[in-house]
Amino acid sequence: NYIVMSSFSFKIEGIREINAALEKFSFNMERNIAKSAVRAGANVIAKEARLIVPVGKSKTLKKSIRVVARSRKQGHAVASIVTRSGKEWRKKGMDAWYAPLVEFGTKYIPARPFMRRALDGKVREVVQAMSDTVEKRIMGLALKAGK
Repeated sequence: NYIVMSSFSFKIEGIREINAALEKFSFNMERNIAKSAVRAGANVIAKEARLIVPVGKSKTLKKSIRVVARSRKQGHAVASIVTRSGKEWRKKGMDAWYAPLVEFGTKYIPARPFMRRALDGKVREVVQAMSDTVEKRIMGLALKAGK
């Protein structure tokens, strides 16, 4: 069984065993595993973004980069890498309202992308982090189920 993403692929071995283990788990467990996996992948991107983001004296933009993970529809887990802005974040020194201006540029300021570069540079690591997380969570639950 192969999963193809973008221009590369990787092989998951033991898919029958994984499927058998998943059949024993509830929907909530599956959703939590998926949510953990997308969070792990997003954390790789967020970490890279923090390393390459243009930094001013206050480091506000760097401090504002966060991962937000949530579950939407049945079977869908979503993680977003965001920059915080607004009144509540201003108090914490994390009001990066200008993040889109840095990422995309303006008529007067050239773009200095950090999110796109973080994603482009870490695709393989993202897939590996997600795969490792799924394997670790499923094997942990399988061991519990076998007891």
